[in-house]
Amino acid sequence: MSSETLDRIEQALKLINTNLAEANDIAMLSAFSAMPADLDNESRKALSSLRDRMMERARKRADI
Repeated sequence: MSSETLDRIEQALKLINTNLAEANDIAMLSAFSAMPADLDNESRKALSSLRDRMMERARKRADI
């Protein structure tokens, strides 16, 4: 295969990887949109931290 073909394949794979990461973040954020009322404080803090990190990654990908 030519170098140009390999470069196009690499770019396509990077785009797929980015799209999968974004889809995963969206799915995780939707799962955490409403935390159960009976969740203990430590679990609530951990989920909140995870949500914040996912939002930060999404902002970086969007160049915001």
